[in-house]
Amino acid sequence: MQIDPLIEAILQVWSSLPRVFDDRWPAWQIALAAFLIRYDDAADLEARSRVVIELEDWLDQSAPDLLAYLEAHMEAVQKGLAYRGIYSDTISLIRESVAGVQATPATASTVTRYTDITCPRRVWVIYGRIAVTVGLTVDPSQFSAAVEELRLRESLPVQVRIAAPGFEVLGEPEQQIAIRPGADSQPAVFYLHPEEVGHWTISFDFSQAGNLLGTAAVSVEITDYEVDVVSESRAGRTLQSGWDVQPADRLLYVRFERTGGQPHLVFTLQRAGEVGSEFQPVPIPGDPEAFALDLFGAPEALRVASRRGRIAGEEADRQLRNLGRNLWKTVIPLDLRELYAAERESWRNSTLMIVSDEPYIPWELVWPYGEPGSGWQDEDPWCVTLHLTRWLRHTAQHRGNPGPPGRLSLSALASLIPTDSGLPNAAKEQDMLRKLASDRGLSALGPDTPTWGAALDLLEEGGYDWLHVAAHGQFYEGPADSRSVIRLQDKRELAPSDLASPEIEGHIYRQRPGFFFNTCHSGRAGWALTHLGGWAETLISAGAGLFISPIWEVTDRQALDFATTFYGQLLAGQTVAEAVRSARLAVRKPGNPAWLAYSVYAHPNARLRE
Repeated sequence: MQIDPLIEAILQVWSSLPRVFDDRWPAWQIALAAFLIRYDDAADLEARSRVVIELEDWLDQSAPDLLAYLEAHMEAVQKGLAYRGIYSDTISLIRESVAGVQATPATASTVTRYTDITCPRRVWVIYGRIAVTVGLTVDPSQFSAAVEELRLRESLPVQVRIAAPGFEVLGEPEQQIAIRPGADSQPAVFYLHPEEVGHWTISFDFSQAGNLLGTAAVSVEITDYEVDVVSESRAGRTLQSGWDVQPADRLLYVRFERTGGQPHLVFTLQRAGEVGSEFQPVPIPGDPEAFALDLFGAPEALRVASRRGRIAGEEADRQLRNLGRNLWKTVIPLDLRELYAAERESWRNSTLMIVSDEPYIPWELVWPYGEPGSGWQDEDPWCVTLHLTRWLRHTAQHRGNPGPPGRLSLSALASLIPTDSGLPNAAKEQDMLRKLASDRGLSALGPDTPTWGAALDLLEEGGYDWLHVAAHGQFYEGPADSRSVIRLQDKRELAPSDLASPEIEGHIYRQRPGFFFNTCHSGRAGWALTHLGGWAETLISAGAGLFISPIWEVTDRQALDFATTFYGQLLAGQTVAEAVRSARLAVRKPGNPAWLAYSVYAHPNARLRE
């Protein structure tokens, strides 16, 4: 293929750029590498030309000195004479170097920008197309359809990806926006063709240098009658990524959409610093909640049957493995399975964060295997072969969260552990936490007798940066934000809806604390009328930096062992994902699925602040 002169100039001088630009180069390297990788991955000449145009715009706005240097070298470039072998070798080296640079990001100034989204709130279905623009402004715009505050690094472009159920996206669904020093950016423009009448949510996922910033969303109605095109402003919250954390190797976005009455899961895979790839939607037969309830019931039934001697532990493990393989076969799209099969060795022990707005599927259980005749199968599910965590996205009702923090605080440890739970090891878990606080010089908070009122007093007063709960949990039928409860002293039940308080939500928003709920069934979330429900959604939406809890029942002995191992590894310097995997392996026993039970919402590479 014929290489664009600007691209060829960059490749020829790539090795000299760190010396020429010294301290400015680390900030530019990731952005420049992202453009080169996009250019290399582009499907055709038109797509490559778009990348070059965006690259020129970014250089002009964010790195004019670098642009001048490259233009001086372009005259010496022999157009069309680049050898593919040299090109391929250089691109390969650039791909390999990006991860290392992202692992130790250079110190750079942080700037605040606001999303400026122009999008009609109502559109007639017969329109050929509508334009949706996304810009980043120095000051909030009163005319924006959705205003979110973003904390960004200068000189690095922001990637924005649109998801528009009910519409066809005309052109690329992902674009880059250059950050202009002290000035508004040139907006990215997405063209949408309305297809299905109804109320829809258009979402915009923002990332920078492979780190998730968060999601903005706007509601749009497609009508079957002519309407005026009117945009409305909507206030938002801060979307901020930690620059002191290595980005996940892969982000897997999973959207729940219902088109034509049929529910689907839509998957988008984004490698760190690269453009995301979308896969074929996966239809879900029937009610998604009923589908999930069957999954949640199976592991607990296996545990009980194995404990009572009805089936051997090896048979229970086999059934559990089959459950994970059925998840792989029925939920993961075929083209994503094929990609994984081709790249599985590079996936092994890598970090994967699943960013989802569906609360049902236990991704931890996914157990890959090959097509007939392929001859391969993974020996363990994703939660062991990968450093896996998950996160929740925004919705139009603002039920969601900015990206997860890269640093977590554990200096003021609060606990809610009722003394009348009947759990033999609950007292040992309390002793473990007290010893941990004493040995590490942590503040130990929390009432000795956690009544419902005392628990709310603790949450309202704040002062904690980590909350550990060890109690019975229960999952009821009913509204999603009140059916997942934890039982406190005197069997009083605390529900997510009890946290609707400006004091409680304000502290969680400011502090971004970690929450570890060692309870039964409290890790499961559900669909409320217009948003996700359950503890995970309530806490993450309020601003929590981490939430861990079992999805199905575990014994209090296993809960104690899991927590002890997790805290020990986390305090020893491991990442959240590493500490969780160590804890899973510590409680893994034949015939008992407790090692798979824990659901983890956090950045996989997050660590404790030193």
